[in-house]
Amino acid sequence: MKELTTNRQALIFWSALLLVFVEVAFFRNGSVFLVLLGIGILYYAMNKAPQTRKIYVWTSVILIGISVLSMWSLRLIIFSIAMYLLVRLWKGEDWQQDLPLGGTVDKGLIQNRFFAAQSTPIEAYEWKDIHVQGFAGDLLIDATQTVLPKKTSFVSIRQGFGKVKIILPYEVPVRIYYNTLLGDARFFTSTKQRVWNGAVHTDNGYPSDGRTEMIITITTWMGDVEVIRR
Repeated sequence: MKELTTNRQALIFWSALLLVFVEVAFFRNGSVFLVLLGIGILYYAMNKAPQTRKIYVWTSVILIGISVLSMWSLRLIIFSIAMYLLVRLWKGEDWQQDLPLGGTVDKGLIQNRFFAAQSTPIEAYEWKDIHVQGFAGDLLIDATQTVLPKKTSFVSIRQGFGKVKIILPYEVPVRIYYNTLLGDARFFTSTKQRVWNGAVHTDNGYPSDGRTEMIITITTWMGDVEVIRR
């Protein structure tokens, strides 16, 4: 599937807003204010403690859900997005991104992509810290094909939907921080654990020489995480 240009994406975005405006202005549907209220509550919840944040989050989800059910424009937008995602999933080869490791511009081992299934090179490569965010797609990071530096290495992933799999050498100690709305977590030899709107912290391989270690931070909306050693 051909990638959308920035101008085309902007056109789609403003067309969707125009569709909502037409329904509000000409069909007297005031449910759009529930969307705005829900977004406002989400923004307000970001500054609250985790114990009370869940209440605000679920309140905003309910408000936005009610508005989606009552506005045909939002239902049409969500249906269009769902169809687009299904087409992208059906054409799986278009999700795969080539990772240019050469050239004068350093783009990193894995790049920020809205939709992408990415992985580190299958052959030996030079390690670089990974800081990436995306909306949907699977990520594979194989640290056994590289030599980690004698310092702390970082992997930071912010992902909407999709699975994250990380393969580590046996001798490298690691700390893992995983936050998700809904997902399954499996770390090393432990059993799979279902996480619902929560956070998991674990470490493995300590104590060590204090020189080589890895810190992994993963935040997802709905996505599974697997960290193994090889």
